[in-house]
Parts: sequence; C-alpha cells; structure tokens
Amino acid sequence: MIRKFIMLMAVLCTNFLLIGCSTAGTDEWDQPVMYRLKTTVPRHYNVWIKSLELEASGERAWWWPGGITTCCWKSPGLSGGPQLEPMPDYIYISWFSFAEQQSYARLIHIPDPEALRERMEQPAPVHKIGKLYNLPRYNLVLGLAPGGTIILWIMNKGETAIEVGRYKAVPFEDEKNDYSIWVEDYLKEHGEYLNRHGLQLNRW
Repeated sequence: MIRKFIMLMAVLCTNFLLIGCSTAGTDEWDQPVMYRLKTTVPRHYNVWIKSLELEASGERAWWWPGGITTCCWKSPGLSGGPQLEPMPDYIYISWFSFAEQQSYARLIHIPDPEALRERMEQPAPVHKIGKLYNLPRYNLVLGLAPGGTIILWIMNKGETAIEVGRYKAVPFEDEKNDYSIWVEDYLKEHGEYLNRHGLQLNRW
C-alpha cells in the first residue's frame, strides 16, 4: 500500500512539474514590441557615438543621431535606438572613446538579415514588472569596448543575451572635432578607475 501511494505521488508530482513548465512565462504581453538597434559600453568606458547608419540594400537607408553612451556592458543600455524596419544588411558605426581619446569606425555586414530576424523573434523568458513573460529578443545591441572591439548581441534583457557577431573597428584620427573639454570632465569622474584598472583590453 505504501509503495502504491509513493508511486501515485510521484506521478502527480511529475504531472504538476510538466504543467508548471508548460505554462511558465506564458503571460501575454499587451504592449507593442519594437525591434531596435542599441549601443552599450562597459561601465567607466564612456563613448561619443559620432555616426550610426543602417542600410537594407535596395530598400532603405537611415541613421540615428549621435550622443554619449555610458553603460552597461551586455545589456540593452539606457537609451533608445533606430528601429530595425526593415532588418539592415549593413551597419556603419563610428565613435570616440574618452578613456583612450581615440576614434574608431567599422562597417558591419550582416549576410542574412532575415535569418537574424528569425533568431530575434524566438521568445525567451524574462521578468518584467514582477511577472515572467516570453518575449522576442527584440534588441540588437552593439557593445563597444576599449581597443575597438565590437560585440553584437540579441536580447530582450541582459540575462537572455546571445552573441551573434564579433568585430574589430579601425582606429582613425578625427581632426574635425575637439573633445578635450569632454575628456577633461570624463577623467574627473573616471580617471581614478582608469589609473587603477587600465583599459583591460583582454576582458572583452
């Protein structure tokens, strides 16, 4: 009798677990999901985005205004970004690294934009507003690191990030713009960290 009871409880627990797994994260998200390109940097390694341009060959070319990107590594970052409508096959980005006082640029080619879109559309569980939802990885994130390293992720939040590309930007001298005042302000806030930790080029 005891043996039958144990077996019955095992079956019930198994069924309960299966039901729990099948319903976890299936709350409906009732807000529109926009696919966007975003930029992020490691903390303390702020950059100024000079140019961010996208092209879907034969369909559309568009850009996003520059600005300061302050954090945070392997996350969607703090700011908005251009919508990915349609999905581009070329992304051009150039930026100025305050920590290095160096400009970088890179043209990124996405050989199969629709395949990337399909990967982004696959839902991943994420906590939002105290609940678990299954949402697409609707952020395409460019991580810009010291030394010109670029990492491309897809994610809805940092915990669902998948690396889909890694590139090396080309350094160049920008004689048209003077960032000295901004660099001075940046070093007042982050100079001590840089003196203690350096650029950590092998970390990214």
